[in-house]
Amino acid sequence: MKRNIILGLFLLVIIFAEIISAGGVGISPVYYKEFFEPNLEKNFTFNAFNTKAEEGVNIYVKGDLADYVTLSNAYFLGGGEFIVTIKLPTKIEKPGTHEIIIGAIEAKSEIEGATLGGIAAIQGRIDILVPYPGKYSESTFTINNINEGESATYEIETENLGSQYLDIKTTIEVYKNNMSEKVLTKKLKEINLKPKEIFSVIETIDTRNLPPGDYQALAIIDWGQIDKINQTFRIGEFLVEIIDYDYQFEENKINEFNIEIQNKWNTKIDKIFATVSITDEGRFLNSFKTVSVDTAPWETKNLTSYFDTTGLETKRYTANIVLNYGEEISSKLIAIYINESPKERYAKYIIIATIIALSIIATFIYLILKIIKLRKNAKKK
Repeated sequence: MKRNIILGLFLLVIIFAEIISAGGVGISPVYYKEFFEPNLEKNFTFNAFNTKAEEGVNIYVKGDLADYVTLSNAYFLGGGEFIVTIKLPTKIEKPGTHEIIIGAIEAKSEIEGATLGGIAAIQGRIDILVPYPGKYSESTFTINNINEGESATYEIETENLGSQYLDIKTTIEVYKNNMSEKVLTKKLKEINLKPKEIFSVIETIDTRNLPPGDYQALAIIDWGQIDKINQTFRIGEFLVEIIDYDYQFEENKINEFNIEIQNKWNTKIDKIFATVSITDEGRFLNSFKTVSVDTAPWETKNLTSYFDTTGLETKRYTANIVLNYGEEISSKLIAIYINESPKERYAKYIIIATIIALSIIATFIYLILKIIKLRKNAKKK
């Protein structure tokens, strides 16, 4: 029986990044962004804290622009607000993003970087974006899972990171079957984007007539060069599907019977359970019901019940699994097998091995006696 184990802790850390702390230390907000301007001077407000009010917090700065940063306060008892002031130079040679790291660390020893042998630390940052000479752009694209009959919401953000104006032409194409079949095309209105400007759009694409399944959405952003961003999304149907199940059971025992299911709907489906009927060549033998579970969108879960094989022969049977959810049902007819218990199987192996061993010994004794007889006959002659 396959079991999918979903590890969500990392995602939770990302979601709550603005308030989460490392150990007992935290910093907020965790991110600022600023375009470079010659001799730019600007203040940014941060808050640092230690969950243990009696302990201190040290503040530090790292990054290739750290020399252009001053702190209003580098130490707090328990925590507090502080100002980060940047005074940038006239020119920064390297284009792109420069990170200024603002770190908070438990005040237990001298600072030696972002982390210290077991001492908790957390970092925020200020990104300084230095424009590229000429034309340059970066984009992001996301599209949401939906249910059958709905339009899909997408978001595109295009940022002019160069020194020249850009004419942006954007097209969205939707494919299925691993990009082999195009099913939809949408062209966005052409825009003119000046340096340091960001174009952001949140709209829908008409997917109402598409059948359920997995799709690929390709955003093509033409700004003189062409950027292609591919995202997958799902169109759900109101269906709970049987993914896997137990089919091998031990005789004369109460066996655990597991059924793995998946919610194929982009909305939660609650109170899902299964009934299992066992038959032998059409003759009804037994039935039982699993526990009831709730499922999040697209979630895979396990239904568990127990199958009593007492008195049943060791052979192949048929099981009909019927899932119940809301006012809907789905079913699957499967083959299951009842096998001998390990003890009986081992006992049979021992008996067979014993018979074989005795046969070998008997044959060996027979051959020895035969040889002795032949030798005696030979001496008489």
